[in-house]
Amino acid sequence: MSLHIKSKKANGNTITSAGGAMGFISLMVGLIILYIIFLPPGERAKLLGENESVEEEDNVSVETEENVLLLEYPGRIDYLKEKEYEHDISPFYLYKTTNAEELDTINPFIIRHGLFDEVIKDVPFKISDLKNTENVLLSFTAKKYNGLLTIKLNDVNIFESEITTSNPKPIKLKKDYLEEDNMLEFSVSGTGAKFWSTNIYSLDDIRIVGDVADISRQESKNIFFISENEKLNLEIAKLRFLPQCKPEDVGKLDILINYQNVFSGVPDCGGINVYSFSTNVLYTGDNNIVFKTDKGSYLIEQIKVQTSLRELIYPTYYFEINETTIEKIKGDTYDAVLSIEFVDDKKNKEMNLNINNRMTSVDTEEAKYLKKIDDYLREGNNFIKIEPLSMLDIIELKVELEK
Repeated sequence: MSLHIKSKKANGNTITSAGGAMGFISLMVGLIILYIIFLPPGERAKLLGENESVEEEDNVSVETEENVLLLEYPGRIDYLKEKEYEHDISPFYLYKTTNAEELDTINPFIIRHGLFDEVIKDVPFKISDLKNTENVLLSFTAKKYNGLLTIKLNDVNIFESEITTSNPKPIKLKKDYLEEDNMLEFSVSGTGAKFWSTNIYSLDDIRIVGDVADISRQESKNIFFISENEKLNLEIAKLRFLPQCKPEDVGKLDILINYQNVFSGVPDCGGINVYSFSTNVLYTGDNNIVFKTDKGSYLIEQIKVQTSLRELIYPTYYFEINETTIEKIKGDTYDAVLSIEFVDDKKNKEMNLNINNRMTSVDTEEAKYLKKIDDYLREGNNFIKIEPLSMLDIIELKVELEK
């Protein structure tokens, strides 16, 4: 016999009890989800079991951090083999020579002045180095000479007189009237009452001469070299030299380094001269030094550019080791390993390491250096000082505990 249970409502419809059960279950699941969503994050993670993996990761991270006793990034550490440098310059003479030179020659010509005829002669000439040219003279011979001879230089009357000999004295051309491009004008006066005659000058062997100074030896240029390390650590720069000269015969001496004037004046002749100048004047690499004067003769000897470098402070790194950690190191539970990572430039890296006042040397071409330093360490404050014996580029310095 089978049993059927049904419920009836007033309208006669029937609903099975299975449908009601499903609705109830769905409602309960929804309420549980809402409950979990609105829980605090920590409680929710604990409920869902997420805490265990996070805690494990945290423990590993904490353990790793605790094992690193020192971590630094030193970068470049300079090495200075010398604290002072001297750059020697060879001795030299400064002097000026003056020589008489023929500046121009002029072809023969004739000028005349009559009643119905007048011939004037214009003669151009150049002076290529007017600044260093003195005592300019005009000379000529006269085959014929009648009347008053007039000579103009750049439209300025410089001579107006009768010539009474075929070899007259040279005529001085004043420097105030001279230019690089010049013009001489030759003319002769009229005959006056003797209108039937003609005044004539026939000039030959016409020359313009002058004293020209050669100033090429009044200047001396030399070169000296400054290394990168020297330039980076410059503190003091001096110029030292011994000038042999006579104060009454010489002019101002100018000294330029890299086109910057470091001395200008008459030096102490016969004595050592020392002058300080700004280190900013000096360059890494080639540097030029120029000595020049505008008068007299100098013998410059014992020339030195002297530099002094600042005292380098080498890096020192401090770290602390507590009682528990030192017991682990001394009890062979852990090894304390020093690792130094260099820029891999294939160059030799040399330095002394001062670890708690105990020295150890490093000489390697490798990009990484490792050393066990258990015996160097102590409880409390510890330090490592790097004393380079070559220029170093260090990426990382680390002291770490390893099992």
